[in-house]
Amino acid sequence: MIKQFKKILLVFLLVMLVTASWQYYQAVPINHLQYKPFNGIPVLMYHKVNPDRHAGGLGLRVKPKDFDWEMHYLRENGFHTVSLGDVLDHYQKGKKLPNKPIVITFDDGYQDNYIYAYPILKKYNFTATVFVVAGTIGKSNIFDSKTKSQPVNKMLTWQEIKALDAAGFTIGSHTVDHPILTDIPMDQVKLELIDSKKILEQGLGKKIDYFCYPHGRYNNEIAKLVQESGYRAATTTRQGLVTAEANPYLLNRIRVTGHYSHRKFVSQLSLSGIDNQQY
Repeated sequence: MIKQFKKILLVFLLVMLVTASWQYYQAVPINHLQYKPFNGIPVLMYHKVNPDRHAGGLGLRVKPKDFDWEMHYLRENGFHTVSLGDVLDHYQKGKKLPNKPIVITFDDGYQDNYIYAYPILKKYNFTATVFVVAGTIGKSNIFDSKTKSQPVNKMLTWQEIKALDAAGFTIGSHTVDHPILTDIPMDQVKLELIDSKKILEQGLGKKIDYFCYPHGRYNNEIAKLVQESGYRAATTTRQGLVTAEANPYLLNRIRVTGHYSHRKFVSQLSLSGIDNQQY
C-alpha cells in the first residue's frame, strides 16, 4: 500500500514538474531567450498568417499573435530585414549590410499575407519577399485545394501585390500553377518558369529576379533552367543559413510553422546559426 502511494505521489510530482516547465517554455520573456552566434544570414520561410483555423492547419499557418511575437522578438534583438538582392550583393559585391540582417519570405501568395502579415511587418518597419503563384492571382489556391490537402484560401489580388511592391516588398515567382517540377517534362518546367516571370513583370512593370521551388522539389537540371530563364536566385526548403559559399539557385531557409512555441522559434534561429558580426 505504501509503495503504491509512493508511486502515485511520484507520478503526480512528475506531472506537476512537466506542466510547470511547459508553462515556462511557452511564456518566457523575450529578453530571456537567447541565440548563439554563428556565421550566415537567415532567410525565414512562412506561408499563411491567419487566425482562422478553417484556413488550414498550423503546418502552413501561423496565428497573427504569434507572428507579431516573432517580429517583436526580432526587432527587440536588433535584427534588420534585408532583401535577397541585398544578401547576394553582400556576398558577391561586398555590399555592407546592417547588423543582424534577416530575410523574411512567404510562399504561394495568400491574401492573408496582405491582410494580417503586412500590418505587423509595417509596425516593426520590416519588409519581406512574397513568392506568388502567378496563375492564382485574385483567385484561390486551386493547386492544393483540388487535392484536398488544404482548404480553399483566397490569394493576393493585383491591387494587393502592387501595394506590397510599393511598400518595399520583393515579389518573386512560385511558377504559374505550383506543380512538382521534378514530376513534369522539362519543357513544361521551362514554361512554368518563363510564363510566371512574364505575368508578374507585365503586372508590376518591373523585373522579377527571384524564384521559389514549389514543394521544395528541384534537381540540378531544373536549377540550371531557373538561371537560364533570367532569375538571379532561387530559394529551397532546405534548413540552414545563406552563406558566402551558397549556390544562388539553391538558397537555404528556416521554416517557421504555427506549431512553434516562442522558445522553438528562437531555437530554430540558434540551430541554424546567427552571426552577430557587422556586415
